[in-house]
Amino acid sequence: MKKFTIILLIITGILILQVSETIALSLGEVQTKTNNINQNENIVFVGDSIFDWFPTEKIFSDLPIVNSGICGNKTTDILNNMEERIYKYNPTKVFIQIGTNDIEWEDSEELNEEVYQNIVKIAEGVKENRSMSEIYIISIYPVNNNLPGANERHISEIKAINAKLKKYCSTTDGVEYIDAFSQLTGPDGMLDTDYTEDGLHPNGLGYAKLTEILMKYIYE
Repeated sequence: MKKFTIILLIITGILILQVSETIALSLGEVQTKTNNINQNENIVFVGDSIFDWFPTEKIFSDLPIVNSGICGNKTTDILNNMEERIYKYNPTKVFIQIGTNDIEWEDSEELNEEVYQNIVKIAEGVKENRSMSEIYIISIYPVNNNLPGANERHISEIKAINAKLKKYCSTTDGVEYIDAFSQLTGPDGMLDTDYTEDGLHPNGLGYAKLTEILMKYIYE
């Protein structure tokens, strides 16, 4: 436990230094964010800006992690490009974190169901095309509506989609749910202000917390 704590402290320092530089990159720019792509097995992170700005190449430099996050992405962006975003890397593990941009300007049961179904389609596509992959669906993160970056996203719709995703994972072989939502939530029920500057994206401490959440799944 002591060794793990020391590792997290080192990671936190790296993240605080790296995140501002990463966020300053052009929005939507597709980056090469790994130095260790393998021919036959990789760990793929697929999603939106939350993964796009996660400096995985610094944190997990010993692992063949492919950061396939792209700023501004919605679920449909991934569904329309599964080969380039996931399949071509022959992943052994796929971490899916997507959905917050779909719900940015609309709140309805129909939209929540559509977002949920699209995330399920992403997972089922991986199961069908890369059957040996371990699949992890990460909950949509909380937002903080007291800060400007949250826009019109609301905790209630995020919780509704996450509940559906959790149930799907509990009844589906080969797909595991990672509850990051509850671990990033502050006393007011919104994204903890320790973990964000804009109410949507993690800051250095937020990415350190995300690293802590994901480490056991990455290394198991």
